[in-house]
Amino acid sequence: MSFIVFFFSFSFSVPRHYVFVKESKTWAEAQRYCRDKYIDLATIENDQQTNQLINTFKDDSIDLAWIGLYDDLNSWKWTLEDSDFFKVGEKDFRNWFKLDQVNNGGQYMYVYMYSGMWYTTVWYSELPFICYDGRMNASASYVFVSQYKNWTEAQSYCREHHTDLVSIRNETENYRVQSLVPYDYYSVWIGLYRTRYWSDQSNSSFNNWRTGQPDSTGSCTVVSFSNSGKWTDEFCFSRYPFICYSALTSSHQYHFVSVNKTWTEAQRYCRQNYTDLATIDNMEEMIRLINTVNGSYNGSAWIGLYDDVLGNSWRWSLEDNDLYQEGERDFRNWYHEPDNRRGNELCVYMDYNGKWFDQSCDNSNKFVCYDVSSLTSSHQYHFVSVNKTWTEAQRYCRQNYTDLATIDNMEEMNRLINTVNGSYNDTECYI
Repeated sequence: MSFIVFFFSFSFSVPRHYVFVKESKTWAEAQRYCRDKYIDLATIENDQQTNQLINTFKDDSIDLAWIGLYDDLNSWKWTLEDSDFFKVGEKDFRNWFKLDQVNNGGQYMYVYMYSGMWYTTVWYSELPFICYDGRMNASASYVFVSQYKNWTEAQSYCREHHTDLVSIRNETENYRVQSLVPYDYYSVWIGLYRTRYWSDQSNSSFNNWRTGQPDSTGSCTVVSFSNSGKWTDEFCFSRYPFICYSALTSSHQYHFVSVNKTWTEAQRYCRQNYTDLATIDNMEEMIRLINTVNGSYNGSAWIGLYDDVLGNSWRWSLEDNDLYQEGERDFRNWYHEPDNRRGNELCVYMDYNGKWFDQSCDNSNKFVCYDVSSLTSSHQYHFVSVNKTWTEAQRYCRQNYTDLATIDNMEEMNRLINTVNGSYNDTECYI
């Protein structure tokens, strides 16, 4: 019997929109900018979003850009999350060998004990370890395990066979744990660790580090456009361009056309190839449109606003009432305009700063079109023609996308069927 795998990806309740900002800022300045104008610095949760992100901007002169991942060097915490286990202040007990070596290179994020003192190292080091067992029928509270495992494997073992890797709350417990280690084993894992965090506090565990990274005391992360979106850690006060994200709540997809046409010719071109000349409903849309042409053009570009009467009844080229919410038809971003000079400036262009000006419709400018795309569902299904067990399929989907397919209704079911229509004819599949 063979199986196929369906999986889907989503971000928030709607797709995520990445915005490249060409200004060079420190990480903190970039974070402030993104939170002010969008949602936050970019969070990346899978390979699909990596590809989406590196396609937001194409400029061979720019390689590195900030994303939202950062390293809080003082964020040590215990893997055991049971708050009842700790009394006030007990979570903060530490027995470092040398405090100034705790954050060695910014990459040592896991703690081991040697002769009662605590040291840090990388997760893939392999050591024996001490488990804590808090179950009622446990024969001992602390259990020495002689198998050599990395920190993550040791944590999984303890959680499967006992309660968790050991947490140490005071000097007495530290001595008890130390006394369990045989003389010929020396070092053991304990349950203290720290993690890098995303600026938006998401819990994504996805990583895309370049080989040998992270490798410095830099605590903030950049993505490399020239290296397939791989990450490196850099000093947070260095200055780089950066990538923000927003929830793509709008169905407008903007397309800059670098061909000079009159306003009427541009309108005809957009209607033939997309939906219409650009309609701009609000300031967030305005910012998105600016970033669509950012780095591509610094002159004038037609948008869809016009007036065919006297210059005082401006309206949008697209008349579809269903696309406008209350008040959106009335958004304007004039710059000391309109003035309808000589009585024939009845079409609108935007400059590279996004400001609007009226101009004769017979002038030739480049222009911005947009498409109206369907966003009725945030689930994107992907067919994988590889035979796996359900658990293997789940692991694959969570690593590369979000999870195995979720089906909310019959419409989703039909979309899933159409995703693989003609690709596979077996009658059984995992969801």
